[in-house]
Amino acid sequence: MTIAIDKTRCTGCSYCVAGCPAHAITLQIEATAYPHINENACTQCGDCLYLCPNNVFSAPEMQTPPVPLDTRYDAVVIGAGIGGLMTAIGLARAGKKVLVLEQLGFGGGKYTHLEYNGYAISTAAWTCAGPNSRIGKLCTKLGAEIEWVTIHDVKARGDHWVVTRDGRRFNSLDEAQETLVGGKRGMAQVYRWIGDMFDPADNVPPEMTARQYIESYFPGNTEYVNYVQTIITYCFASQTVDTFSGIETKRAIADSIGNMADWGTAVGGTAAIVRGLERTLIRHGGQIALRTKVKAIRIENGKANGVLLEDGRAVSADIVVHNGGLNRLIQLAGEENLPPEYTRRLKDAVPANVAALILGTDEPLLGEGHSLLHTMGWERTLNCYAPTFFDPTLAPPGKHALDVFWVMQPPYDLRQELDLVLGQLRQVFPGFDQAVDMQMPMFFTGMWTAEMAHRIGQSGAERLDPQSPVENLYLVGYDCIGYGMAGDIIPHGVERALYLILGDPLYAPQDEKASARLGKWLKAMGFRGLSLAARLKK
Repeated sequence: MTIAIDKTRCTGCSYCVAGCPAHAITLQIEATAYPHINENACTQCGDCLYLCPNNVFSAPEMQTPPVPLDTRYDAVVIGAGIGGLMTAIGLARAGKKVLVLEQLGFGGGKYTHLEYNGYAISTAAWTCAGPNSRIGKLCTKLGAEIEWVTIHDVKARGDHWVVTRDGRRFNSLDEAQETLVGGKRGMAQVYRWIGDMFDPADNVPPEMTARQYIESYFPGNTEYVNYVQTIITYCFASQTVDTFSGIETKRAIADSIGNMADWGTAVGGTAAIVRGLERTLIRHGGQIALRTKVKAIRIENGKANGVLLEDGRAVSADIVVHNGGLNRLIQLAGEENLPPEYTRRLKDAVPANVAALILGTDEPLLGEGHSLLHTMGWERTLNCYAPTFFDPTLAPPGKHALDVFWVMQPPYDLRQELDLVLGQLRQVFPGFDQAVDMQMPMFFTGMWTAEMAHRIGQSGAERLDPQSPVENLYLVGYDCIGYGMAGDIIPHGVERALYLILGDPLYAPQDEKASARLGKWLKAMGFRGLSLAARLKK
């Protein structure tokens, strides 16, 4: 038996490399990437067929037998990412019979990790920002039990380390900001800016870019603009200050300040969040069918009424929830069933082409006191997160891990991107080659990875509404309406979908409640007080 490989489908995500139990797959990285199977090591287990989100591998004789399913459910959810799982739990808690369908062999999608030689290899998401994040709060609301470890549980604050190409090394964001804005008096303007961010009455025009927003407070300070781009727009959104909106900058910074008070991660990494959601769904009677691919969403008379599976089975449902991305939505729903303007919007969405390099090391490259590092001034801005700072079990005993993420630039030559970043890391970390004993490059390109990126015109409220143009068909996930940091936008759209479906006030919009607006106003007053105090200092 042979496994066919369609190289044209490969985006270089390395899921197959990380997840192959026999370590028989390697990624060939040139201008593009494609997998290679060592036939002498391959056990023909067939797992690779269910590790690749782009269906690069095929071998009909190795396919898993169909998962037993009923023919009818109240709701079918396509995709077991955290958006799909959270929505499924909300529906199951309301008494609905729920089925989650996932074509891969694992749940979580881009928000989990695969184990490779004892290292937790992120499938795309860095981490959850902690129990106070939107993800953490919705897990609590849904009853998913997650164990957290935060800066209150470790021996150091886990500060951000900022390194510039000209040799400056700042040990914290406070130190970097104070230097870049001209000292303690300059921080008065930073506090005023943050106060305005929290003020519900302070409106930012939707067409204003992040650059324009920053420069309205810090005119002429190009270095501070680059700093905010490094820490916020690149780190949280894979966008520049010219493609990221001002209003989204405001939301992201306000969210991050709230989250960082309890900055941390789930014990066991992002995969632990997924496991907690899966357990909760099953406890409420939901069913998860892995390795089960959907061929089409059944639509009759403009109304979704179930799905057709690749194996020929039909499953009926009153509600269909899609958690599989924009391109997949067009394929499954059928272009003929979607309004032309809606289809055009899906096709015109500009993805964020990003990459990651997961490193296993003999020593913590960021040192004992830092969990994050950002680089400024190089050809690529690197944002690095050390998951083992919070949870040493995410690497083998005595080892450490560092996740390096960056936004790629045209022409997206993968070999050139990797070599460029490796050269930069060797400048930042003396002794890099001696410390590193595992490297896992990962590339996320095209319409699969971050289809509805935080770009002006496709961010915040301008993302897709969970209510699709097809009756009974709802959307959740990274592509849907939401604010905040990276994957932490997902709960916003999930709660809106649940509110639309169930009408339950538990899921009513939280950000605009009177209590939430009052809390923001009080924070605004607090930062304005800090601004005044800083201005009075001599």
